[in-house]
Amino acid sequence: MITAQDLEYHYTADDDYTWAETYYIPVSVPEARIFGHIYVCVRPKLGCMQADIRFIGSVTETEFESLFIDTRFHLPAPERFSHIHGPNGLSIKAVKPPRDYRIDYVGRDGTELHMDIVGLMNPFDIHDPSENPLAGGTEAERLARSSMGSGYKGHFDMHGRFTGTLKLRGEAYDIDTVDRMNHSWGPRPEMEIPPNNSLWAQFGEDLGFRFHAHLDPSKPTGQDQKLAHGYVLDKGDVMAIMDLDLTMVRMGITPIVIDALVTDQRGRRHCLRGVPLAGAPWRAYGNAVCWIGLIRWELDGRIGYGSAQENHSLAFETHARGRRWTDSIPKITC
Repeated sequence: MITAQDLEYHYTADDDYTWAETYYIPVSVPEARIFGHIYVCVRPKLGCMQADIRFIGSVTETEFESLFIDTRFHLPAPERFSHIHGPNGLSIKAVKPPRDYRIDYVGRDGTELHMDIVGLMNPFDIHDPSENPLAGGTEAERLARSSMGSGYKGHFDMHGRFTGTLKLRGEAYDIDTVDRMNHSWGPRPEMEIPPNNSLWAQFGEDLGFRFHAHLDPSKPTGQDQKLAHGYVLDKGDVMAIMDLDLTMVRMGITPIVIDALVTDQRGRRHCLRGVPLAGAPWRAYGNAVCWIGLIRWELDGRIGYGSAQENHSLAFETHARGRRWTDSIPKITC
């Protein structure tokens, strides 16, 4: 169970420099096909913070075509995680933890964000067996099933109502959508960011989905992803996802079509199909590349929105794909 105390630091004197506490907060304007995020990774034992604020307005294979990027890796760590603020103009405050938050950002080039998040549910604790029956019984089992290893020693996801204003290079947009945020904590060695998927979809306040998957890039499409954990928010009730059949058709690392057959705790099956509206590669860590983006979802004739993240480990990819100048070119372009 997640409590207000989980919005403060969790590390102890025995933890080393790899300990990290993170936020992932999406910022979406679906009607304008704009996707953005606020990502924070604090390394409290090192006394530093990484913060990434970016916005994307097309489906692209390069960060160069993003609308705005402000990435900084060596900011001072805030005294309290519950109120992050720094010299980059970003403030994230847990105003009623663990459900309600206020985000303010004033950046360069006429870009600002002022947004409130009001939780629609209690945060979903992936390690609490009363919330997630697939949670492991031992610490080793919990970490192995988490999709992020020790980086998810603690982790919650939460759907909420996101409202506010975005000014992007001087152009103003209203934010009024249902979306999903998360918070994680634990040792996160930079060389050991595993391949994984993280997807979410929402159809108004009454229906939302969140699922994480393990990713094995050595397997063919349709067999390469396995459920780690997730939930369905249905008219205020939260229930765990018990099975997931996930297929993602890609060009490069860009998802073109996503098909997800979700089975919830009640045994009900939900068939979702998603296509990207905006998205691009993102490097949260030097040894991984993550595709992130805004997804338009369909479910039983309903249209919803959400996001997808697919993380690719450079340790794996360079082992599988690295080539010499004498090797055949694996891709032909015209």
